[in-house]
Amino acid sequence: MRSIAFEQVSNVRDLGGIPVEGGRVVRPGLMYRGGALHSATPQDCAKLRDELDVRHVFDLRIGYEVAAKPDVIPADVDYQRIPFYDNEAIGYEYFDPIPGTIVIGNDFACDPDHFYRDMANPLTAGQLRILLHRLMEAASAGEPVYFHCSGGKDRAGITALLVLQILGADEQDILDDYLLTNVARQAGIEKIYQRFLRLCQGDEEFARQVTENHCARPENLAAFRDAVNQRYGSMDAYLCDVLGFDQAKRAELRLALTQPA
Repeated sequence: MRSIAFEQVSNVRDLGGIPVEGGRVVRPGLMYRGGALHSATPQDCAKLRDELDVRHVFDLRIGYEVAAKPDVIPADVDYQRIPFYDNEAIGYEYFDPIPGTIVIGNDFACDPDHFYRDMANPLTAGQLRILLHRLMEAASAGEPVYFHCSGGKDRAGITALLVLQILGADEQDILDDYLLTNVARQAGIEKIYQRFLRLCQGDEEFARQVTENHCARPENLAAFRDAVNQRYGSMDAYLCDVLGFDQAKRAELRLALTQPA
């Protein structure tokens, strides 16, 4: 019920309805996650702005991703790009192709375990701090937000994990939301496979393995959590000391962004 169909925008869903502590759920209609908006049709734009009432779009992509496929933004919607990685914006860009694959332009196949661990790095954490405070401040003011990366799985997945963690969701419910990406992903699985087939230099078996490894898997979120624990001591310390969400701030946001179940 939380998934929302668009004509040309993939993997869109509302975080509303996800359980959090205290017998509450995330308020519907305030925070949406999904894929990039570069292919959005006029009908998609109308749905985003008029039906979902989205006021803010947060784009998490690298500069070259945006240059190649800029978002189509509905009129009167605020657009902010807060990249996880970007040499120009934050002085750091992730680049670690899987051994045995090739790089085509800016496109490469990463090792998901390494990528999810790397998202706990201090520079990306600084971007996440900015993103989360702006996103949740807007939503708390009753202004619905839409955040996205390219396909709505990895960077959007970690953003959703942290939003839900701040609001008091348990790990299983966070994981269940993350795994919903696989439903949307299946519709475009052939295109994903063909991309990896090129990067795997035509090795079909290797490409199938890489395609499977790039689905939404429990191991991905576990890798991020493990990296956070190793680098910062605990998820609670990361939320409080690094991202700036102490217990009082979390309680304030829970009151604003959740409702009784």
